[in-house]
Amino acid sequence: MNTQKTFIRYTFCIISSIACTCAQAALNDVLPADYFPLAEGSTTLAAYTYDRQAQGPYSKGKKLLNGNIDTQIVALRLAHSLLLGDIPVALLSTLPWSQNTVAPTQLAGLLGAGARGTGDLRLGVTGWLLNHRDSGDYLGITGILFVPSGVYNSQQAFNVGENRYKYTLNAGWIHPLGGSYILELLPELAWFGDNGAYVGGHTLSQKNAQALTGYLRYRATANWQFHLGAQLNRGGATRIDNVAQNNPSDNNRQMLGATFLTDDKKNQWLFRVARDTEVKNGFSLGAELMLRFMTRF
Repeated sequence: MNTQKTFIRYTFCIISSIACTCAQAALNDVLPADYFPLAEGSTTLAAYTYDRQAQGPYSKGKKLLNGNIDTQIVALRLAHSLLLGDIPVALLSTLPWSQNTVAPTQLAGLLGAGARGTGDLRLGVTGWLLNHRDSGDYLGITGILFVPSGVYNSQQAFNVGENRYKYTLNAGWIHPLGGSYILELLPELAWFGDNGAYVGGHTLSQKNAQALTGYLRYRATANWQFHLGAQLNRGGATRIDNVAQNNPSDNNRQMLGATFLTDDKKNQWLFRVARDTEVKNGFSLGAELMLRFMTRF
């Protein structure tokens, strides 16, 4: 009987850990110079590719299982810039697609062997409160709605789509430090709707989450820039059928990358590597490789 109770408790901890992974990192992956406002009428199309290797899950800082989730993501983001009076505004839409593989068999049996398909559509708008091109200071505010349009299987815990609405309020501040160095601070607040079809009909709810991303960018030449980044994530604890899981994300992440801009200023390549340095709950990002190509027309 005690063995059965231990197994049930262990299984519940595993499923609880996957419930908080969506709050493990800032929901919007903002990259260096993303809060630089483009000229009125500009349209950009960006293609992202990610390769992620995550280990865990963890609960309260302890590793529960030597599991792995391998993820490949492709995402497209379309943005259009315009002016509302004197305020620069950008309209944003992002659509991701991913494939995920869960291993070993023990973890796959609890969460599902994997998930593949289109993720939730993101629709957003950014407005700039500061737009000082002479000094290089910029401050933008972004609101984004996550629409539950992605592929979702209510019979397993791990999915591409989340079957719920999400909302984020983001800000981006760019400030030159002198010379060729630039500081960027990017806070985020996230709110979550309920998923009433979680793992066979349970209800998943989630507290709001907070994130803060910072970049130090170095402009080496007119074409090349390099950056160091760090991210803090807090909050986002979940409830399943109104039972608190006590699983806030509370994780930290580090990033390193480079950007290449073509001479005509119309095409940009950005490469980044990232890893988690501390994880309390959920899965730890052991390695991430990201490549983005963005073109302006």
